[in-house]
Amino acid sequence: MPLNQPIQKRYFSISEVAKMLDVKPSLLRFWEKEFSQIQPKTNARGKRSYTQADIDLVRRIYDLVKVQGLTLEGARKALTAKKGEARERGVLAKERAQAAAAKPAPAVDAFAAQRAEAVTRLKKVRQQLLEARAALQESSGS
Repeated sequence: MPLNQPIQKRYFSISEVAKMLDVKPSLLRFWEKEFSQIQPKTNARGKRSYTQADIDLVRRIYDLVKVQGLTLEGARKALTAKKGEARERGVLAKERAQAAAAKPAPAVDAFAAQRAEAVTRLKKVRQQLLEARAALQESSGS
C-alpha cells in the first residue's frame, strides 16, 4: 500500500454505521434479524463489526424501506429478486447518501443566516455605544 494514501477502515462499529445512515443502532439490530443477508462479524463479547459490503447492503435496505416505502417483506423480495438490480439500487442509495452528506442541511443554513444577522446587529449596537461614550467623554471633558 502506498504511503501517501489515507488508511481505509475495513470494519465499522454499529454506532458508526447508524450515524452514516442517520438511524438508531436498534434499527440495524432489528434488520439483522429480519434480513439474513446482513451478517456483521461479531467478537466474543458480541460487538458487531460491519464491512463495506455489509454497509452497502444496509444502504440498499434503507433505500427500499425508508426511501421507496416498501414493507420489510417487499424489501426482502426485492433483494432476492434480481441481484443486479439490487446492486444498482445499492449504488444509487450510496450516491444519494453521499449527496445528502455533501449538502448542508437547510436548518444549518437558516441558523447561519440568523447568526450572521445577529452579528450585524451587534456590530451596529457596539458602534452606537462607542459613539455615545465618545460624546459623553467629550461633553464631560470640555
